[in-house]
Amino acid sequence: MTDQSINLAALEPLYAPNEEPNRHRAPADTADGHAQVLNGRRPSSITIVNNLRHALDEWRRAYYAGASETSRELLYHWFARDHVMTSAGGEPMQFSYYFCQREALETLVYLMEVRRLRSLSAVTAEFAGDDSELIAMGITPEEDLWPRYAFRMATGSGKTKVMSLAIVWSYFHALRESDSPLAKNFVVIAPNLTVFERLKQDFGEGRIFDTDPLIPSAWKGDWNLSVVLQDEASGATTGGTLYLTNIHRLYEPRTRGRQAVETYDWLGPAVSRASALDTSAVLRKRITSHSNLMIINDEAHHVWDPDSAWNDAMHFLNDSYKQRNGFGLTAQLDFSATPKDKDGNLFKHIVSDSPLGEAVDAGIVKVPILGNIGRRQERADDNAAYRYDEHLRLGYARWQKSDEEWSKSGKKALLFVMCENTEAADQITRRLNTDPTFEDLNDKTINLHTNLKGKLKKIKRGKDESYEFVESEKDISDEDLRQLRQLSRELDASTSPYRCIVSVLMLREGWDVRNVTTIIPLRPYSATANILPEQTLGRGLRRMTPPGQALETVTVVEHPAFMRLYRDELVQEGLPIPEVEVEQIPRTTLSIFPDLSKDWEKLKIGIPTLTDEFRHVSKVQEITFEDVLKSSQNLPKLDLGKPRDVEVEFEGRSLITNEIVERMKITLPLLQDGFGAISFYREELEKICRVRGTHATIAPLIQRYITEILFNDRVDLVDQRLVARLGDNDVREYIRATFVPLINRKTKTKQERLPAGPEVLLSDWKPFQVTSSENRPVLKAERTLFNLVSCNRKLEESFAIFSDLADDVVAFAKNTGPQALRIDYEGSNHRHAFYTPDFFVRLASGKYLLVETKGEREQEVAIKAKAAQVWCESASKTGAAWEYVFVPEQIFRRFNDSSMQNLVNICAPELVRLVDSAANQQQALPFYEVTPEQKLTHRQLFIREEEFEKLPPEYQEKISESSDLFNFLEGKTQSFSPCFQPLMSSVDNASKNLVLTLMKPAVPANRAEQDEFFNPDYSSLFQRDIDWLKKNASSLKKALVYASYQMPISMLSFCLEFARLQPPLQVSGIFAVIKEKFGHFNDTKLFDRVETIRGFRNKRIAHSEIGDVIDEETAQIELKNWITGIAAIHRAAQDL
Repeated sequence: MTDQSINLAALEPLYAPNEEPNRHRAPADTADGHAQVLNGRRPSSITIVNNLRHALDEWRRAYYAGASETSRELLYHWFARDHVMTSAGGEPMQFSYYFCQREALETLVYLMEVRRLRSLSAVTAEFAGDDSELIAMGITPEEDLWPRYAFRMATGSGKTKVMSLAIVWSYFHALRESDSPLAKNFVVIAPNLTVFERLKQDFGEGRIFDTDPLIPSAWKGDWNLSVVLQDEASGATTGGTLYLTNIHRLYEPRTRGRQAVETYDWLGPAVSRASALDTSAVLRKRITSHSNLMIINDEAHHVWDPDSAWNDAMHFLNDSYKQRNGFGLTAQLDFSATPKDKDGNLFKHIVSDSPLGEAVDAGIVKVPILGNIGRRQERADDNAAYRYDEHLRLGYARWQKSDEEWSKSGKKALLFVMCENTEAADQITRRLNTDPTFEDLNDKTINLHTNLKGKLKKIKRGKDESYEFVESEKDISDEDLRQLRQLSRELDASTSPYRCIVSVLMLREGWDVRNVTTIIPLRPYSATANILPEQTLGRGLRRMTPPGQALETVTVVEHPAFMRLYRDELVQEGLPIPEVEVEQIPRTTLSIFPDLSKDWEKLKIGIPTLTDEFRHVSKVQEITFEDVLKSSQNLPKLDLGKPRDVEVEFEGRSLITNEIVERMKITLPLLQDGFGAISFYREELEKICRVRGTHATIAPLIQRYITEILFNDRVDLVDQRLVARLGDNDVREYIRATFVPLINRKTKTKQERLPAGPEVLLSDWKPFQVTSSENRPVLKAERTLFNLVSCNRKLEESFAIFSDLADDVVAFAKNTGPQALRIDYEGSNHRHAFYTPDFFVRLASGKYLLVETKGEREQEVAIKAKAAQVWCESASKTGAAWEYVFVPEQIFRRFNDSSMQNLVNICAPELVRLVDSAANQQQALPFYEVTPEQKLTHRQLFIREEEFEKLPPEYQEKISESSDLFNFLEGKTQSFSPCFQPLMSSVDNASKNLVLTLMKPAVPANRAEQDEFFNPDYSSLFQRDIDWLKKNASSLKKALVYASYQMPISMLSFCLEFARLQPPLQVSGIFAVIKEKFGHFNDTKLFDRVETIRGFRNKRIAHSEIGDVIDEETAQIELKNWITGIAAIHRAAQDL
């Protein structure tokens, strides 16, 4: 390994932890360039948070106006003065709360006390922006049962500090304010015993309330809070009570046996199972005996599932308190670095956001680095210690460098290896402890799971699978637990013999080990492991030294899951030009549920329950070598190449900005032979094909295939040329292409579809969450029993609108979510696949339609259509008639009628062609294909092609959608207002882009200068002008500082209007910049174009002041104004 080169500038903090963020790092313009340091705070990806940040800023500047005297005194005590605390060594030290901690607590006070917004729907309606009404409709009644607020705080940013602040505020507010709705009693809930132990260190015996400057000196006599741990007995108290417990102690007996266990119980109090059952009942009774209660959930991403035992416990507590006090829980506060559901959607009730990027820029946590060597892959070996040889060597080399650096200051560096299962952990631990290749880790590597007594349990939710370690309490002695707790506390100490921790995947939370400098996350490429990269990364983010003392990093050996995390972070960077790619468009999470306010009987749709068409068997029938030869006969031979030891360039890039932080060279030698590859590929094929016990049949065939057929030369498994090639992607793909179809064909049996139970009513579907964005629109509809219709792209949206208006449709519903109908079929490579049609429709005639809308022809569409048609034939035998309808986009766009049955008739010939092509195993060409000239005709009505070609792809897509929709609606009686919906986002983005391009560089980074910039001297102006300017200055500040945009077209209109005022208003600050920058457009018609769009949008589209019926002639005129206006605004920004 050569000398290391470090880019120190990439590691320097941009501001102190207690300072409000006023700059942030963003990716460089080039792959090898330095990160950009931009003025302004990093915008949140959550609209509610951005709008709240601005409101909080105004409230903070107004000296917390509207807050009670109790709240104001506490806020000033905590955040407006310096504090002195005693360090662990007994020395006095200065202490200030981090700004992220301050903002989280201020948000809670502002929402609960000042604004009295104590339901999710109320918060959403106030702060969700232009789409607040639609988003509020996506909130279930259950989500509004009691106040819930979620706080996203990066690992290491001090969630426990915010919990303690919230407890003290609520306690004294309830004590001192006569009309207080807050609580003096609290339950802090941990998801597992590991987190419980960590919280116990802070809250046990009220420790944090004694050591932190939480209680003003004059108030300490009024502080009377008893802390009760989950297995402690306690008597009555005259003050308040804080209960600290693991969630399992709050489960009611009826929920204890459910499968959806969500935690990994270890390193906790020594309690027998029988004792746990007894103390749980006592604890629940004690907690529900008070007049009010606030719940605080730590690591709250476990609460995402509304059907989980955790949520059952929340409902139990709320119901108990509702019976006691009439309103239920005071509030539920959820803290997590990753407040997401299983689909990666952020919680809807997040009100404060302190993401990883801000924690890094403030120097609160280590700088996370992705270690990459370019060509890194698994080796084909059934032993994980050798399968991940490259990963382990790379991580080891980087750890050695860290250990060398930290040992100079008397600290040690730790290597953390995260494995998918216990077998892999055993294999890797054994090698690291014995192989001289890893000499510095020999006899210094600890395998945590081997110290526990229990088992790794697979938990399945739908298609998702994950593993968790479940302890066996009856087998864990007091001494076991004592030693494990001591181990977890002492790993950082220089006296600990361990330098490397090996763990299974799910041992992620509750660790406060600070000395981890290198993380190696491992999983098979073919596995569906449920990985949260942020949680994994969190094991190494905590600093060894206080912020500001040293530059610290944690390196992660690159992994696909971490690359996804990197892309997520980029979305939050708030780049100054918001013309983002389609994939980066902001998303909103909504709930879809049967709407109780609708007539379910009238909108009833029932789905027959049928058996699958194919039955899968898990044992492979006989496969011969001749079968293998036949399956591979069309594949060309591969070249063997030469034996190689590889010297690679290690490149460490910042997770946040992708900037190169360090470089070094590492040599990765080859293994000795390829015998482990046979078992490796056999196991991989078993996972892909869902079979088992194939070793005797498949393994010899794989060996013969690799050594006799795959390459140009015949080889044996010790040939170093073969060893070098066995892990390459082309070898892996050849083996899959040859064996997967063979195995699938031998393990699948066709059968008749038969009734398998009573029909499933859509009204029985449970609520589920969807993502709303421009590409996945959500709309209201009258003829569906659900609150909203979730669509995938605009074609589905158009079909839903048509279904809601068609003369002969009684009810329809989108087929989506976890309970959707999925029809099985035989896919490519003979695999057992499943197909989800788009819509259910019930006609006035009583017939049901199963509908597929198709914009582009995709692979296997004909086979899916045949399977759906067969399903409908079988479903019709159970009662009502079912018909499968295939609706091509171009037919739908040309369709000029208001009858669903007529649409079915027109589309029928294409379905016949599809079914015939499926029977003939051929891909039919659709007769409805449209030439480029035909597509061009629609938009030429509104914009010249030379102008269209100059626009960004996202604008082009929206303009095409809008013009196609206009063509579709021509001749129909309904309103043309839907034609303008696709253009709304383009109008907003073009307006934001122009304003930000001109104004963002002029915004000062310094807070005092910002205040003067947005609030200049108005003394020479009339009051009406002052009011007008202040209103728009506030709007511009929201946009330029907080990335909170409300009506960007109005913001642009104001800037253009102010710049052309005659006589001009003499005012400095932001208005002087507006006059200078936008004065360039005074001699153009840009202002008139913008005003035309803005006026029509406000009156006819957004608010429908005149009415929502827009005739064809008006629509054609205004669409041309909008489309050419978008082009003009975009051109104005480009010409600067």
